[in-house]
Amino acid sequence: MSHQRIVNLICGYLLSSGWNNFDLPSTALSFKMYDSAVGKKEALVYFSGDQFNWKLSGLYQSQGRNILETESVLIPKDCSATQLRDLCEQFLENVETAIANSYAVRLL
Repeated sequence: MSHQRIVNLICGYLLSSGWNNFDLPSTALSFKMYDSAVGKKEALVYFSGDQFNWKLSGLYQSQGRNILETESVLIPKDCSATQLRDLCEQFLENVETAIANSYAVRLL
């Protein structure tokens, strides 16, 4: 699959999962706002890659660090649309769990 096709599929999946896509080109693909004890906080999804894999990663600051730094998923460049959907689903489940368990969200 081409880079653009992968990005389009990921953005479509993120949008259908309640995320808001940035206009491309953009450093981040998508964002979502979360309620927390300190007000609204923003999570971001990034897409990058090397010669072997694509990578979905996230950013959500809690207690001075990015709690999504360990939630990245590698996407093989030769993956099928079904594999891509499954990896995106895994990524978003991990992101939602990490954010729900963050200190400021748990205080609600």
